[in-house]
Amino acid sequence: MKRLIKKVRESNGKVKHVFRFGFFCFIGGFSFLIDWSFFNLFYNIGFSFIIAITLSVAISMVFNFSVNRNVTFSAKGHCVKKQIYRWLIIYLIAFLVRLGSGKIILILLGENLLSANIAFVLGVGLAIPVSFFGSLLWAFKKDNK
Repeated sequence: MKRLIKKVRESNGKVKHVFRFGFFCFIGGFSFLIDWSFFNLFYNIGFSFIIAITLSVAISMVFNFSVNRNVTFSAKGHCVKKQIYRWLIIYLIAFLVRLGSGKIILILLGENLLSANIAFVLGVGLAIPVSFFGSLLWAFKKDNK
């Protein structure tokens, strides 16, 4: 894994972005599992869709920020305050995409456990490009010193 991270850091141009996107998706997979597990826990114990998804996102964000900052975008030597501020804005936008698309799906399919999970997964799929390109081009951009 360390050799792969080193290759990503040393590569240039499009190859670097492809590797970063791969790492981003890999880390996102773990974040997804954390997020999805807590979403189902909260939804099954009676929280509404909006409360359950809000709490689960907040929990998974801690893991996601720290790993993406330190591994995916290699930005740990830069100003963390500016990165957190920018990253939170990006993830707020991505969250609103998830929430909006999820509510539309629940309106169309009805609110039950299966449709809530379909809404959850489709919302994540729509939010991935927003969060990746926002992180790459703004939140963890190398000029954030």
